[in-house]
Amino acid sequence: MAIDEMAAPEKDSDACVWEQRAFYLLFLYFTVKAVYFAINIHSQVFPDEASWFGIINVFSRSNLPPTDSPESFPLGLITHIPNLYFFLMGKILSLNPLRSQDLVVMRLVNVAMGLTTVLFAWRLGRLLLPSVAGRLLFLVMLTNTLMFTFITGAVNYDNLSTLFAVLSLYYLVLFQRQRLVGSLLWFMVFLLAGTLTKNVFLPYATALAMVFLICERKVIFSTSWLRQLGGSSFSWFACGKILIILILFVLNLNLYVGNKIRYGHLIPSMEQVLPVENCLQNRLFARGYVVRQYKTGKLTMLDARRLALQIRDPGDRAMAMDLLQKAGQERAEAKPARLGRLAYSLEWAEFITARLYGVAAHLALYKSTGWLWGYYAFFILSFVLLVVRFLRNGLMNLGGLLFVCLFYVYILMQVVNYNNYMGTGFVGIALTGRYLFPVIVPLYILIAHGLMSRMPHWWQWMVGVVGGSFFIWGGFPWFLQNVTPNWYGG
Repeated sequence: MAIDEMAAPEKDSDACVWEQRAFYLLFLYFTVKAVYFAINIHSQVFPDEASWFGIINVFSRSNLPPTDSPESFPLGLITHIPNLYFFLMGKILSLNPLRSQDLVVMRLVNVAMGLTTVLFAWRLGRLLLPSVAGRLLFLVMLTNTLMFTFITGAVNYDNLSTLFAVLSLYYLVLFQRQRLVGSLLWFMVFLLAGTLTKNVFLPYATALAMVFLICERKVIFSTSWLRQLGGSSFSWFACGKILIILILFVLNLNLYVGNKIRYGHLIPSMEQVLPVENCLQNRLFARGYVVRQYKTGKLTMLDARRLALQIRDPGDRAMAMDLLQKAGQERAEAKPARLGRLAYSLEWAEFITARLYGVAAHLALYKSTGWLWGYYAFFILSFVLLVVRFLRNGLMNLGGLLFVCLFYVYILMQVVNYNNYMGTGFVGIALTGRYLFPVIVPLYILIAHGLMSRMPHWWQWMVGVVGGSFFIWGGFPWFLQNVTPNWYGG
């Protein structure tokens, strides 16, 4: 189940030089796109950016993590949640001398996070993918996934969460390759930091931790391994990493175990922490609250609609009305019609694909069905080749990556999203492509490996050119062709 040593990289020096130049070109292109979005997109377009930027401002005015207050009520909970992103960004914002350009500066800091993600994803790809064509196809897919590039230019905690996801996976693979304690310590640092950044990181961290424990089960508790660790000479730098790990571990215990003991959940709902009248100042809470109150009979439809009209955000106000209408239609039904898990999975895949290769924000830009079938064909071909290779040769060390992706997607799709659907009847509610970001790098490595490994050179370059061109044209050029003026300014 190890995820290292899929194959050894090609050694041809001319290919390496050519590959390096291609990397610089793609990296520069990604930088230009991300900076373009950061500088030009309207402040009310990026998903939830106003809330995240507002929380960062609250954190910037306090040396320690602040408490919930009238200033933060409209933004949602800022305590009892993973808030490492807001804490770090708040510290950076407090040092910013260009106060009139706070939003742009924060966006550019997020661009830096995205660039670091791409850099370490590339390093990971070089460790795991055997051919130049496969590595370049992987990089083209990653840097031309429109929603990934778009979010890189936004103030959004997904950027830090995705960075920690890539870093933790990279150092786990590096540890499996080199058996160096330093890589193991970095793996633990970034894994624990990720769980303090976003709660969606939890299933990803769980999957990586399971892979590590399974791979190391024969040696991790052996006396020889313990003697080796005990006999290692730790530098001050290594001791500093161990201290960081201990601090992050305690913070995780305080957050998740503390919440479980106090509220019965790893992440409490807003009304468990604050009075309802304060919670209603938050648009997302108000949207869900009016629907729940109507469904339980505590509000009539008229009263629920009146309360929904007080939601300031027009998108959330419209969604609340739609949810109330759906609830009203289903109220008389003993068992409202719902898709089974398999049928839902197909619908889920369609929504995720549309929102990963389009833009799902406060304004939306989605590709046509023809475009989506191009992506489907690409992924289906890779899947078929992976299955054929599995039947002939086994997993070929793909098991770890495959497990991480499947475990994460299963939790996201069948536990989180399906339960949301069962409660509302809306397939697309709370469905966005950026929730796949923690596994987008290992997923693309698997796809590139399926398409390219052990294939003739003519096939590799043909698929690379056709697939790469499709991804590139379906990214930034497609956005510029279809975007409207209301996306810009402000």
